[in-house]
Amino acid sequence: MRTSRPAPVVRAALVAATLLLGAAVTTPATAQGATTPAVLDGSAPDRAAASCWEIKQNSPTSPDGPYWLLTPELLAPQQHWCDMTYDGGGWVLVGKGREGWQEHYLGHGDPAALLTRDRTDFSTTQLPAPTVDALLGGERVDGLTDGIRVLRARNATGTQWQNLTFQYTSRDRWVWTFSAEHRTAWYQFDGGTRWNGGATANLGRDNLWQRMTTGFVAGQQWTSGFAYGTSVRDGSTSPTTYLWSAAGNGSSPRPYAEVYLRPRLLSAELDFPDVPDSGTAPITQRPLASSYAAPGQWGVSGHFNGRTAEGNAEVQDFAQIGTSVFVAGNFARIQRGGGTWGPDVVQQAALAAFDARTGELVRTFAPVFDNQVKSVVGLPDGTLLAAGDFTEVNGVPASGTVLLDPVTGATLPAWDLHMENRISTGVLSVRSLEVHGPWVYLGGSFTHLSGGGVTNPVYARHAARVAWATGAPDRAWNPEFDGTLMDLDVHDDGGTFYAAGYFTTSQGRYANKAAAVLTVGGAPLATPTWTTVWSASDRSGYQQAIQQVGERVYAGGSEHSIFGYSTSTFERLSGSITKGVGGDFQALATDAGVIYGGCHCNSWSYQDAYTWSALNPDWTQADKISWLGAWDVATGDYLPAFNPPFLNSNNAGAWALFVDDAGTVWAGGDFTGARTSPTTSQWAGGFVRFPQVDHSAPSAPGSFSVLAADEESVELVWSPSTDDAGVTGYEVLRDDRVVAMTAELSLSVPRGGENRFAVRAVDAAGNRSASTEVLTELDPDPGAVNPLLVPAGSEW
Repeated sequence: MRTSRPAPVVRAALVAATLLLGAAVTTPATAQGATTPAVLDGSAPDRAAASCWEIKQNSPTSPDGPYWLLTPELLAPQQHWCDMTYDGGGWVLVGKGREGWQEHYLGHGDPAALLTRDRTDFSTTQLPAPTVDALLGGERVDGLTDGIRVLRARNATGTQWQNLTFQYTSRDRWVWTFSAEHRTAWYQFDGGTRWNGGATANLGRDNLWQRMTTGFVAGQQWTSGFAYGTSVRDGSTSPTTYLWSAAGNGSSPRPYAEVYLRPRLLSAELDFPDVPDSGTAPITQRPLASSYAAPGQWGVSGHFNGRTAEGNAEVQDFAQIGTSVFVAGNFARIQRGGGTWGPDVVQQAALAAFDARTGELVRTFAPVFDNQVKSVVGLPDGTLLAAGDFTEVNGVPASGTVLLDPVTGATLPAWDLHMENRISTGVLSVRSLEVHGPWVYLGGSFTHLSGGGVTNPVYARHAARVAWATGAPDRAWNPEFDGTLMDLDVHDDGGTFYAAGYFTTSQGRYANKAAAVLTVGGAPLATPTWTTVWSASDRSGYQQAIQQVGERVYAGGSEHSIFGYSTSTFERLSGSITKGVGGDFQALATDAGVIYGGCHCNSWSYQDAYTWSALNPDWTQADKISWLGAWDVATGDYLPAFNPPFLNSNNAGAWALFVDDAGTVWAGGDFTGARTSPTTSQWAGGFVRFPQVDHSAPSAPGSFSVLAADEESVELVWSPSTDDAGVTGYEVLRDDRVVAMTAELSLSVPRGGENRFAVRAVDAAGNRSASTEVLTELDPDPGAVNPLLVPAGSEW
């Protein structure tokens, strides 16, 4: 009996990518009789086996090479390289390279490079983690009998090799984060003694050849690989060496290495879902931001107030009104690309507007501030409220807030809110805004407010609310925090105000860095008492961000934590801790059942972790995180499918997150570059936009019928599907699995099994349409026509 693991998140698109690569090298289908099952030898899509191991059992003389594999999780046959030689054969290649290994969930490089085993090409290729999980067919990684095998070059010329195998203590799904704190149950070198213990970051018996380290270190130019011990000094930076090292003495070289797995899967033991007569249902992606940025030219740069310490990032907030997204922060200028001169630079600081769809600068919006803007919000009447550290806007005094025309940036004089901070050492700063019902809620560092007809200043310490229509502060509502408020949110039902910051009390009552305050007069704390326990016992730190969604409220801050709490009992329900480079969380935003978190972090996120810096031993996952990540709202589980690779920051990370009306995530801070595709990079100025992945299925193919048939094969024909992003191909199902793929509208496929056929469409994101109804009558349709697509504009 195999122990199953949870299905990988958003698997369809990543699997589709390798499916199409495999389809490009399709071998002709072998005829299959209806009563005599074909041997599953991996020679063609209709002969795809569950594993390399099954192929070896069915055809013991099978040589090393690419073979077609299929599990229910793969959805359609794919080609993968099988090592049929070592230790009885049956190993599938999932990665290869030298010093360029990465930890991204989406893998690295072009998966097609793994269809050959060219050991003179040292560039790194790693399959997407969901594809590796699909190759395991539902098994846990720690259930692999033969563990994970790393074949490493043993000398600089590649004439000697070492096989290192190891197994995790606990690991359900595949990850490439070998330099994280994954514990190993055992490891062995060249089939020798199995040693217990160790961790994938550093395991072995000596400091020579029986050692593996996987960390990114400065002395090796921040590269990673399956390195030998520091006493091995045979490495160099030669482009042809099999042992690469940037160290002056050639120590701890990163060898050319290949990673193999041997899932012992048999097709007969896998659970392929039955296809009903009505056909299959659509298969779609989860609505989630893409890991690749939207192309764009405009950004912001510089530090307007001259300060670069935390709290002074170039971008600190976003808001949308109509087709414009407003970007607020401490930036000194707006610019197109990395240039700093001529028409590509606009000398406008602190607040700018960009087109929500294209990212182009909206030049008509041009307010003038004397200091940074920390928060912006669109009011129900279509105007824009800005808040921050400024005292003058458009040449007119404005203390902490200002109301602007969203088209021109002109000051709207009807708003006359005046704010003060009367604490002797205090500086006025408004850091967060939120509109709910008739109120706009404000948080930051202040004590008194007046305006909107209220001339006697209202005392409201660090949090207040103001009637947005008049600008009049509410004297009856004062949570009176004893420390600065950094972020706020209001429950969807308007009944509770959530706050995060540096405070420890509200109206003298316990409120440790996070608080839930009722919005009724008097501003009492919600009950039961929200008793918070943060991640480090030696310091309570602060909380920087807070967000309510559904039945949970999430708080993010120090140390390195994002925790989810029940909105009714305030019980802590979920937790993640980041470790490695940086860690504290600084921003939260939510959309479509996902909560996005921005942080000063660029290494790993540990799921079900609650303590820092020493993690609680029962943490469950260790995934790569680069300045921002995504979590499932309902469970608090990290969603590794959102994992922007090579997202560059000047080390502050994400200080602002916002989801626009199209589902695009705007991430702001001090970003300098991002990937728009696996191989394409672009400059970024302070912020990056991540569009929502395509999660709509194509329409189902139509007019499915038989064009021709004989005893061995059937030629099927159908009319095209439609899709917003374009159909990339079709999958033909026979009985309970896909047996062929094509980009055409007809295909000859071999008979076999019960001869129940259907066809479905696939788009570039891996969404599958509903299939046609199952076709069982295989006599040719006299009315069927083999379609010929004529390009638009053709003469015929």
